[in-house]
Amino acid sequence: MQKKFSDDGNFILIDIGTHSCGEIKSFSDSKFFFFKLAKRIIKNLYKKKSLDISYFKKLVKNHLKIKNHVKKITLILVEPNYLHFDEKIYKLCSMLLPVAIKNIKEKDLRTTKLFFANNDPRSAGNSIFSTKGNVDVNNFKNVLVLTTKELISILENNFMHENSKVIIRLNCEGMEDEIIYDFKKFIPKRLIGIMGSLKDVKSIKGNKEYSQLLEFIDNEEIKFVPFSDDIDTWGKAHSYLFSFLQDFKKV
Repeated sequence: MQKKFSDDGNFILIDIGTHSCGEIKSFSDSKFFFFKLAKRIIKNLYKKKSLDISYFKKLVKNHLKIKNHVKKITLILVEPNYLHFDEKIYKLCSMLLPVAIKNIKEKDLRTTKLFFANNDPRSAGNSIFSTKGNVDVNNFKNVLVLTTKELISILENNFMHENSKVIIRLNCEGMEDEIIYDFKKFIPKRLIGIMGSLKDVKSIKGNKEYSQLLEFIDNEEIKFVPFSDDIDTWGKAHSYLFSFLQDFKKV
């Protein structure tokens, strides 16, 4: 059975662009984890690819260790598409914010268009950017908006304290760079790491913005760990999470 997440705000994991919760379930839901693991093993056997047994053993070990520490995680989910809210994790998390993150002016409308990718309302590729290659500008839904600053303010009023440590996991189809800049600006001492995927900054905003983001992360010495629902990212991602969880009381 999945365990309820924490409300103490000591270790805050903010997942922006949660979609179907694959990343969160990879360390909190054993049924999901072992299904994905078995699927990968069968796929490798079918394609006659070699199996790295030591890697799979490490995945299992880290999954079980993190799952035992789930109650230490204050989990914040940020997802504008209500079609995914039937996932159990949304009921177990510390807070759900059903919004898109977009840095708008105070007088602007508090809604924005969420464009559907590949004409699929449940697609993981849905984006607020009409310039994203696989979206249809005529196929969208209007969703609520918060700025990054407003998001941080909500968390400060409900969970954050002076000793909070924050990791953000991002897969929000092009807003990753702006969110990272703002988190580093507003809570520089609390932000300890970034997880997720940054490739959409490149595909939507271009090489210049993507290079500037990578340079910023490097210059600010922010730890970045890839983490998606692809099982190939779970090894390093789970190891990173556990290394922090087992030590965070010492921070």
